[in-house]
Amino acid sequence: MYDEPDPPKQRPRSFPTADFNPDRPARSRHGRRLQRIREEIERNRTEGPSIPTWVLATVLAVIVGGFIAILVWA
Repeated sequence: MYDEPDPPKQRPRSFPTADFNPDRPARSRHGRRLQRIREEIERNRTEGPSIPTWVLATVLAVIVGGFIAILVWA
């Protein structure tokens, strides 16, 4: 009485891109992002800060102290 519907068509097989390398493990965008973050953290740990922390703290204290002095004696 009723005809059966046609079976779904087969999708064409996707071919690897030009960047395909079977020796290299596949990495997702998330994995690449995590790797970049790890590399940046490692760079920051090995290089160290260029200005010592105590110098930055002193400069901040002088700026805040000067601002408070201006407000009090103005």
